Amino acid sequence: MNSLLRRSRLPNNPSTILTPSRQMGTGSRNARGHGWLQKYRTNRGGRHLQGRYHYRDVDELAELNDKVFAMNHDSNSSDNSTASNEVFLDLAIGSDTTQLHRIVIELASTVLPKTTSNFRLLCQDQSYTSSRVYKIEKTVGLCMGDIVYNNGTSGKCHPSMASPQTPYSFADEGYYLSHVKAGMVSMLSPGVHSNDSRFVITTGDAPQLDGRYVAFGRVKEECLDVVTGLVGGVFTKRGRPTVDITVVGSGIVGS
Repeated sequence: MNSLLRRSRLPNNPSTILTPSRQMGTGSRNARGHGWLQKYRTNRGGRHLQGRYHYRDVDELAELNDKVFAMNHDSNSSDNSTASNEVFLDLAIGSDTTQLHRIVIELASTVLPKTTSNFRLLCQDQSYTSSRVYKIEKTVGLCMGDIVYNNGTSGKCHPSMASPQTPYSFADEGYYLSHVKAGMVSMLSPGVHSNDSRFVITTGDAPQLDGRYVAFGRVKEECLDVVTGLVGGVFTKRGRPTVDITVVGSGIVGS
C-alpha cells in the first residue's frame, strides 16, 4: 500500500514553498501533508481538489459539449420539430428599462428533454419576469431564477414537471454536459434531485460544478459580452449585487 501511494504522488515542485528550514513535500490525497498547499499556491485548487481537476482537458470536454448540442439538429429529433431550442432573457440594470441586455440561451433539448422543457416553459410563461440576479460569484457565475422569494433561498419548477411527492422540484436528469468555458447554463439545486427554477450562468471553467449541478444549456457566443459585462461592471457586496439586475422579459426565440 505504501508503494502504491508513493507512485500516485504528483511530481514535486518545491520552488513555491521552500523555507530556510525544510522542504514541504507533495502529499497524497489521503495524507495530511502540504501537497494541497503547493497546488493552492499555483492556482490548482486546495486539499479538497487535489489531483481531481488539474489534468482536465477543457478543449476535449468543450468538443463533447458541442456534440451534445449538435444532436438538436438531428432530423430524427422529435423535440426539435415541436419547440425551439433557443430561449431569451431580457435584463435591466437598476431602474433603467430603456436599455435592455438580452441573453440568448441554446438548450440541449434532445439529451435533456425534461430539464430543458422546465426552463423553456418558465421562460414562455414569463415566470422569470421580475426575478433578479441575487448573487454574482465572479469566478463561478451569475446566480438567478428564484421566482418565489427572489433572494436565492427558494425556487419552483414549472407545474408540468412537478409530482405529488415533489410539488416544487424534479429529479436530476443526467450529467451529460461539462461546465467548461464561460456561458454554460446549469440548474442551481440545493441538493440531489431538487431542481426547481434557480440556475447559474458560468463565467469561466467551473469543474467544481460537474457532477453536482445539471448543465442543460449555453449562452450564444454573441451574448457572452452581456455576461462578462455584468461580472465586471456591477459592484457586489459579499456576492450580492449593489444594484438590481432584473429580468423584465423572457420567451422562446422566434415565437
